[in-house]
Amino acid sequence: MSNDSLFAGIRFDRKRFGADIARFQKKDVSTSLAKIQSVIEDEEINETIEAVSSKKRKRKKTSSAVDGFSVFRSSTSKSKEKVQAGDDDESIQLKKEKNKQLERDAIFRKSRNIHVSGYNVPSPLQSFDELKTSYKCPSYLLRNLAELGFREPTPIQQQAIPILLQDRECFACAPTGSGKTLAFVCPMLMKLKAHSKGGVRAIIICHSRELSGQTYRECKKFAKGEKFRIKLMTKHLLEGSDFSKFPCDILISTPFRLRLATQRKKLDLSRVEYLVLDESDKLFEPGMFKQIDAIIKACTNPSIIRSLFSATLPDFIEDKARELMHDAVRVIVGRKNMASETIKQKLVFTGSEEGKLIAIRQSFAESLNPPVLVFVQSKERAKELCGELAFDNIRVDVIHSDLSQEERENAVDNFRACKTWVLIATDVVARGMDFKGINCVINYDFPDSASAYIHRIGRSGRAGRSGEAITFYTEEDIPFLKNVANLMASSGCEVPSWLTELQKKKWRKHRPKRDSISTKPDRPKRYSISTKPDGVAEKEVEETPGPKEILSQLNPTESQKKKSQKKKWRKNRPKRDSISTKPDL
Repeated sequence: MSNDSLFAGIRFDRKRFGADIARFQKKDVSTSLAKIQSVIEDEEINETIEAVSSKKRKRKKTSSAVDGFSVFRSSTSKSKEKVQAGDDDESIQLKKEKNKQLERDAIFRKSRNIHVSGYNVPSPLQSFDELKTSYKCPSYLLRNLAELGFREPTPIQQQAIPILLQDRECFACAPTGSGKTLAFVCPMLMKLKAHSKGGVRAIIICHSRELSGQTYRECKKFAKGEKFRIKLMTKHLLEGSDFSKFPCDILISTPFRLRLATQRKKLDLSRVEYLVLDESDKLFEPGMFKQIDAIIKACTNPSIIRSLFSATLPDFIEDKARELMHDAVRVIVGRKNMASETIKQKLVFTGSEEGKLIAIRQSFAESLNPPVLVFVQSKERAKELCGELAFDNIRVDVIHSDLSQEERENAVDNFRACKTWVLIATDVVARGMDFKGINCVINYDFPDSASAYIHRIGRSGRAGRSGEAITFYTEEDIPFLKNVANLMASSGCEVPSWLTELQKKKWRKHRPKRDSISTKPDRPKRYSISTKPDGVAEKEVEETPGPKEILSQLNPTESQKKKSQKKKWRKNRPKRDSISTKPDL
């Protein structure tokens, strides 16, 4: 058997065992070694070629795979890269536009003296035309605004309307006569598109019946041409209506009547969508705070929009507003707790209560430019001053809390119609009431707080018109003059230098006991001999005749009969003293 047949089908590694193979060869050593070397070199070359070729094949596979991958991803990857780059550019562009818009808004607010605080505050309105382009305001409302003479929005309207239209809550402070009513009524009418099928959808709370009636009339004017169900909570409505079966879109009420309706289960506030507190600083005073707190708790709708508006905004009101509201925006127009800059303010020293009456009579004698609103600190003093001025042939009237609702309405209507020249009032009409064309406000009695002073003089100089405010003060009021002087200076009025040097005293309901205004002589009083113990008031009685007088009346003498005989009346006109209390000039 040959060696070839033994090793058939077996590949022998000649490179590795080349030395052993040469050992068994019969040929010459030199030639065998040369052959072995050549075989080894051939195998090395072949392996190298195979290795190189395999590397080339791998490279071709990977390159083809890479080429195929790049060809396959070219359309999508490039587009995605472009889209991503485009998104980045758009986001950068949006940020730039947003920053530019914020800068424009800040410049505009500064020019209009608007101060805001809050997160992501909406841009203010430039004009009423933006209501149509940006917020799709209905045509009837724009038409009514034009007919009522609203050409461009006031600062409070420019900022408060966009906030409420974007369903944000806010508490706002703006000077008297700056258009706060439209600032909360306009968004309310725009949002309440569908009419109510049952229950109340929006509530406006005012501190007095006069302000409630005025707000009701203004709402009816703004909603003219649209069938909104706007109701004023009167005594008749409170007693006779069941609001669960009585559809109402907007209800305007005082806190007492609204709370009474909820207690009687006639009114459910769980569906209320909008709640407005007008003159909120007055509503949160101790006399009304419990009623307001109960009303707010009864409004349980989670999506309710609440707003507070006032001409003065004390710190405790701000704290309360932040507790009640969620993500609210604070809006201040001008300086906080500042009087209107269109009002000319003046202080007049009268020395005493008698000096006040002389000063107001002299003022009316020199230049009475009606209508004039006069404020006193109590209803008793209002009656006395009205009685004194009535003797001077002045058309004067009075309004206070003792009058009936009809009498108060008549007094306000006559004053608005200029049938009354001078209206004497307590602070019941000092807030919110809009008397168009009031030329002068006289603080006959010194106001008891800074907010009372701002609201009193704010009845004049409304809607950009000029006005005048005169404040009388006596010796008792001098410690509190510095407070008024600061308010005058903040609104741009000239203040005497000696007033600024006074020491400021904290203003806590300054209501001194004042002498009577009346100049009528006191009538002598007769009192009965009382057997009551000390401390019990004695009752005033008329003079009663004694026993002798009674007997003489029963049995008159002849002389008494002659005296009692009727005498002929022949023009009995004795000379009498003058009635006038004016000093001789």
